[in-house]
Amino acid sequence: MVDQGSSGLANVTLPERLDTSAAFALKSEIEQAIQNAGGGQVALDASGVTYLGGLCLQVLLASRCPLVTPSEPVVEAYALFGVSTYLTEPLAPFKE
Repeated sequence: MVDQGSSGLANVTLPERLDTSAAFALKSEIEQAIQNAGGGQVALDASGVTYLGGLCLQVLLASRCPLVTPSEPVVEAYALFGVSTYLTEPLAPFKE
């Protein structure tokens, strides 16, 4: 679900379960939010995520969008895959 905040920041609320079967829909939803933001930033609300698999983690990293309030399973998955630094220091957005 995408929520356009008053500050112009679009928030995407991530689903509870982010497994292999959710990867394509997740990628599409994030791409659509980025396109709709028209150059504005998109933040990913990970507070309700109960499972994060490797493929969806790759989608999140590739999006270069910051995570907001990551749940414990998200923090654990980032640690397991050795990318914990991206929880506090997201990748810089792409420049066109």
